[in-house]
Amino acid sequence: MRRLIAAKRLKRRCSYCNRDFGKGDVYYRNREVFEEDGKIFAGEYIICPKCKYKQEQQDKRFNEFKRKCKHPQKFIDTVWRYIPGECVKEPDYDRCMLCGKIVV
Repeated sequence: MRRLIAAKRLKRRCSYCNRDFGKGDVYYRNREVFEEDGKIFAGEYIICPKCKYKQEQQDKRFNEFKRKCKHPQKFIDTVWRYIPGECVKEPDYDRCMLCGKIVV
């Protein structure tokens, strides 16, 4: 994520809050280039500093929650997988749907 300053009024808006950017405003740009099926695709989105800060704080709170998650029973999900060589599934492991950890 690159921090940039608008040299002129931008026609594009923040991807999260739809805020426009005038000359001299700070914004963050993330450009992703990837290949799929032999073709090259590129995607780019820009966000304002306020949305970037909110996203960073949300990620920080979620990581703190994942450490303290007590894995309530009603949020435990059983993940199934196919038995090799057969067309039936068997339970593989249990996973907490809140934090994503494997529950033993």
